[in-house]
Amino acid sequence: MYRLKSLKYLVTTALITALLVTVAYVSQFIRIGNGKGILQLADGLFLALITLIKGPMLLISGVLYVTIVDVITGGFIFIPVSIVIRILMFVITYFLSRILTRYGAIFCSSLMLLWYVLYSYLLFGSAVAIVELINDAIQIAVSTILGITLAVVFRRVNHHSTNKIWDDEQFWHYKKSNQ
Repeated sequence: MYRLKSLKYLVTTALITALLVTVAYVSQFIRIGNGKGILQLADGLFLALITLIKGPMLLISGVLYVTIVDVITGGFIFIPVSIVIRILMFVITYFLSRILTRYGAIFCSSLMLLWYVLYSYLLFGSAVAIVELINDAIQIAVSTILGITLAVVFRRVNHHSTNKIWDDEQFWHYKKSNQ
């Protein structure tokens, strides 16, 4: 938690949250099927950033951006499940990328979107759950493809450029000061 003592880290967390909210809000206009499902491009970006940035930044951003987007779009009833899903996505991607490759972790995390199907079934019944299943299957494919593509791009830019997208070394002095 030493990173949270850095103002730069907190401001970067706010900027990433704002970026995710913006991408999510803009992509809400991309409808799937008969207009009930939303193609959420922010999930792919969220998963790719988890593989790049260490620490709790994306956990905080993930919870905040999905809550803000659900409030903006009027999906208040989905806020609890959205928060739980983003926490699971973060934990699975963050820890499973150490065991599997980061690409396998992104795919496994994308599968957490299927919790929306169960939630919709419990709240609205089987007809809505079937539509949600179709929407979520498309969402999982898009999130996985976008997440893996962005993870590859971010990794290459961070590895080959002198201007890194993210450099965790800048926060080591906060870690050393706590020891």
